[in-house]
Amino acid sequence: MTPCNAETGRASEEWGEFMSINRKSLSIAAVLAAATCSSALAGGFQRGTADTDILFEPGTVNTRASMTYVDPQRGFTSVNGVDVDGGDYTGDYTIPNYSISLGNDVFGCAGTATESFAGESDYSGLPGGALPMQVSSTQSGSSADRLDFATASAISRTQRLAFDSTELGLTCRVSYAADSGRYSLLGGVFVEDFHFEGTSLGTRYPAPGLPIAAVTSRIDVESDGDYKAGFRIGAAYEIPEIALRVQAMYRSEVKHDEIEGDGTVTILSSLLPTLPAGTVVPVQSFLNETTSPQSLEIKGQTGIAPGWLLLGSFRWTDWSTNEVAINTISSPLIGTTSSYAPYHWRDGYTASIGVGHAFNEQISGAIAVGYDRGVSTGAETTYTDIYTLSGGVSFKANKMAELRFGGVLGYWTDGDQSISEGSYYDATVGDDFVYGVNASMRFTF
Repeated sequence: MTPCNAETGRASEEWGEFMSINRKSLSIAAVLAAATCSSALAGGFQRGTADTDILFEPGTVNTRASMTYVDPQRGFTSVNGVDVDGGDYTGDYTIPNYSISLGNDVFGCAGTATESFAGESDYSGLPGGALPMQVSSTQSGSSADRLDFATASAISRTQRLAFDSTELGLTCRVSYAADSGRYSLLGGVFVEDFHFEGTSLGTRYPAPGLPIAAVTSRIDVESDGDYKAGFRIGAAYEIPEIALRVQAMYRSEVKHDEIEGDGTVTILSSLLPTLPAGTVVPVQSFLNETTSPQSLEIKGQTGIAPGWLLLGSFRWTDWSTNEVAINTISSPLIGTTSSYAPYHWRDGYTASIGVGHAFNEQISGAIAVGYDRGVSTGAETTYTDIYTLSGGVSFKANKMAELRFGGVLGYWTDGDQSISEGSYYDATVGDDFVYGVNASMRFTF
């Protein structure tokens, strides 16, 4: 063998050894730990995504459980032109994610469960303990109508809003191996529910346009929507010898209608003898139709050098479907009122790029940077642009068990909302930070 051929042979041997390590140890192990944290910071109400990547794990049976903790630190710096220091109105949260797969190189299916979408805001730290007032004696979705106090017979101030959706899914893979690589088709169905909670402070006038507090109250509601079905479909291409995989996955939108429940109106003060302070009035609660948006995600990875992997992802989410939320309460005793939250979001785009490294057959790590284009357009200013730095590490104790840890730091840019852009009050937020950590365990049989 000539020196040149000897060097080529050694390089080929090293590359082959590296790819063996990549396939067994790195693949998207630590990458997934980092990406799981990063995706939890995606714009809008995005939380967890179904762990369909488990379909590509080696072994006949795989099961993975993970938990992500996120602490978004966002608070108003001013409301209606007045500087405020009301603390963070965004609450911290956890995202559970579970998956189990059964299959082989040709066919496999995975069951998944996660909290797909959620959001929570607590405005009790603001002056007066809630957001600025809006007209509640209307069912309108117009900010102009919500600010028409000259004709109002009731007003309200939102104190707390929260909702969450749980997704249960089944996704299958059919694969075909050829000389050029392995081709896979992915498809499945899922169901998703909807749960809403809200608290607001209400005031009733004795007559329209007469701003005298005849009755003040605290309104607490809870509404639920049944499970609705959706689907996902995708494709993947792999060249295992160089740890290359490119995958695209589309998730359909889900419309939640008939979101109904009940609640209470607690009278805090009253000029009416028929509604003395302390009276608790049961009410029915209704939320307008809500859409969990459709999305398309493209992910890729490839070996680039001995012990190294390049990875990237891009996701589009149809957040422009999120226009307004209107919660209505009704009772024969107190009539019908509603509260309103405008969004008027635009579509969201999330991208990331990073590298992974297999230190040995037991330990691998990854680091990535990301960008999420904010969905806020001026009617609501929480979800501005986010720049992220994430990292993850994977430990494989043996062929049957793997432990992963990940973390992410996000920089949230400042923003503002205004009545001229569709809000019912002006507000600004400053530059903020968001943090997240993730841990997961996988077992293979």
